[in-house]
Formats: sequence, C-alpha cells, structure tokens
Amino acid sequence: MKKDLVVYGAGDLAKLMCAYFAQDSGYRIAGFCVDRGRLFADRFLGLPLVAFEETEQHFNPVACEMFVAIGYSKMRDRRLMYERAKAKGYALANYISSHAQVWPDAVIGENNVLMPLVHVEPFVHVGNNNMFWSDTLVTHGVRVGDHNYCGAKCILGGHSVINDECFLGNGAVLINGVHLKDGSHILPGSVVYQDTKLHNKYLGNPARAIGSHEETGIVIRRG
Repeated sequence: MKKDLVVYGAGDLAKLMCAYFAQDSGYRIAGFCVDRGRLFADRFLGLPLVAFEETEQHFNPVACEMFVAIGYSKMRDRRLMYERAKAKGYALANYISSHAQVWPDAVIGENNVLMPLVHVEPFVHVGNNNMFWSDTLVTHGVRVGDHNYCGAKCILGGHSVINDECFLGNGAVLINGVHLKDGSHILPGSVVYQDTKLHNKYLGNPARAIGSHEETGIVIRRG
C-alpha cells in the first residue's frame, strides 16, 4: 500500500514532482499546502490545497509524509521551507527515480530528488533537501551538504565537497577534490578546478569569480 504524501508548494516544481511521485514511487499524493498568504484556491491538480499553517489539521504527520517542492529562484528559501516543514514534525520524503543508479552504500538524507539517469557511485554522502537533475554523475567519495541544486548533466569529481545552498547550472563540472563553499553559484558549463569562496558566482573554463551575493543569497531570474 502506498504511503500518503502532502506536497509543500503549488507551482511548476510541485506539479512536476506530483507527476513523478504518482508514477514512480511508493507514495500517493494526498494534497498540497502553501503559506496562507499564497493560498489561491482550495484545490490544485484536483486535490486539496490548504494553508501550510493548518496542514496538520488536514494531513496527520503520523500517517502522512511531506515533500518540500521549492525550486532555485531564491536558494535561501529552500532552507527556510525545509525547516518549517521539519518544525511541524513531518517525515520528509525522497524522490529517487527508478531509472537512477545509486550505489548501495550511499548515505542519502531526506527531501532529496534524484532524477532519471542520475548515477551515484560508492562512498557518497548526501545531506538533506538537495536536487540532482537528470544525467548528473556523482562520483566516488563525494560529500554534499544541504539545500543544494545540481542542474542536468553535471559531473561531481571524486572526493569533491559541496557545502550548503549551492547552485550548479546545467553541465557544470567539478574537478576531483574541489570544495564548494556555502552559497557557491556555478554557472552552466563552467569547470571548477579550485576551491571556491563563500557566496561567490563563477563562470568559465577554468571557472573564475565574477560576483558576490552574500547579502541576498543566490537569486536566479529567468527572462
């Protein structure tokens, strides 16, 4: 029997993750929640949509898990929403695609996403609330902290380290042993040969710092 799951969010990522969970997991989507100030209806995708502040009244944390569906537009919000969900006592679900390859000894926390064709090699440790988009390679001995986002077709070289709240654009590459400090923003296609500095943005091959965002955190605008 599938376990009930409530999704925190009602945007594009929530819609996408609902499709993946429904077709390729041991979970049944029971409904959605958003912060009261963002509540726009009482249904989303045909399922109940409730205020996050009242979630426990509709979805019992004893019987229902939660998935926090927050994207990358404001990376610091990923931590904030995760911590709100944890404070309510919910167990947070992972989505690990049946088409991902994960070595049996990998340590993977909660509220992580491993999309199709992600490959995780031996001796890897992944924290909480991370997203690994399709066809990303996480090689041996890599350590990943919390609240990070890796776009499609990234390569994380052996024994590299990613701290917290980092963003790697599509096709980014970390050379073996590289250490990304908190808030590192690696732009698409960049190749990182050296350890980064806190809250810096990097571009190129070799990747070079082109800006800082210590005050705001990583904010990504499209269009």
